[in-house]
Amino acid sequence: MTERLSKFGYVVSRVFSTWISCYNSAFNFLFYLPCGGETSFRRRCFKFASLAAGDSILDVCCGAGELTSVIARQGLTGQVFGVDISESALDLARRKTPRIPATFLRASADCLPFDSSRFDKCFVSFGLHHMGGKQRRRTLIEIHRILAPKGTLYVIDYNLPESGLRRLTAVAFTKLDESKEAYQMLQSRSLTNEIRKARFQIERRDLACQGIIQLLEMVKM
Repeated sequence: MTERLSKFGYVVSRVFSTWISCYNSAFNFLFYLPCGGETSFRRRCFKFASLAAGDSILDVCCGAGELTSVIARQGLTGQVFGVDISESALDLARRKTPRIPATFLRASADCLPFDSSRFDKCFVSFGLHHMGGKQRRRTLIEIHRILAPKGTLYVIDYNLPESGLRRLTAVAFTKLDESKEAYQMLQSRSLTNEIRKARFQIERRDLACQGIIQLLEMVKM
């Protein structure tokens, strides 16, 4: 009886995992459709950044390494690291990109295992909205620490458009697929103030996906 129940549980687990995978794939397809697809959007993020040969680059909250791999494949001679709290996401990143010159490490975004002033450039792509306000502020301070003087931070995350339909779409995405922290960050518009309090100066801002996503370039002060 126990063995049969165990097999049933295994089947249910596999079905649920498959459903979640299909749901995430469908969600990502719809979300990135206005941007020409996820790959096209990640390339746009790379082009938005002003990277130079020899730059040492860190991708915080790298997930399965989509943006990390785009950066590493450009042939820059500097080191490229991706960090994430999820070991399963990092395993997926390593399996998907076995031959790219990038190193993936498990670490919390607010406690990075690197020396101060270690990196020239840092990316945080859709990571900050998963955090509560206190952790988000600690993360920005920690990124400030590991960036070299005048180092650059690139943040890609949700934006709340002014117009009605786009605004409703942004709210719907955060409520359907994200955490309450994402919705709170979106509604309070707190990210810009938190960035400035962490001693970064915003240099450029661009919008993507009908204004639902913002790309920010900021310099360590």
